[in-house]
Amino acid sequence: AQFAAGAAGVAGVGPHAMKSSRPGAIICLLVLAYVGAAAAAEARVAVRLSPVTRVVELLKSLSAKVEEESKIEEDLFETFVCWAKSIISQKTKSNAAAQARSDELKTYIDDLDNGRMELTSERAELTKEVEELSSGIEVATQMREKEKKDYEDAKDEMEKA
Repeated sequence: AQFAAGAAGVAGVGPHAMKSSRPGAIICLLVLAYVGAAAAAEARVAVRLSPVTRVVELLKSLSAKVEEESKIEEDLFETFVCWAKSIISQKTKSNAAAQARSDELKTYIDDLDNGRMELTSERAELTKEVEELSSGIEVATQMREKEKKDYEDAKDEMEKA
């Protein structure tokens, strides 16, 4: 009777509920509480699966996770392969262009070393200046020779006179 009174107090019915006309309601509440506790116990048992079942569930979840990660890594790998092919193609073209440029520069340097090509027009200008000076020297030499001849002729004339 004390338990029923305590349970009735918990259920919100006053301490005098046993004396009132609702003893069926209290019993109904107690039965519901017992059924609820039994259902909770079953739920706990259901949550506490057997170790084998837990391992199987764990393996299934791991398998799904591995498959998901595998797809993600496969997509990343395909992206990387595409990127790598693009970069390799660009670098191959760049290396070919650099090799061609290197060959051109080697030929250019050989031409400079062998005198087939000049960097400035300084050589041509100096050659022209040397030619002008040489022609000036020739003219001066001819003039000196003429003056010498005239001097010798004048000297001979003076000595004869």
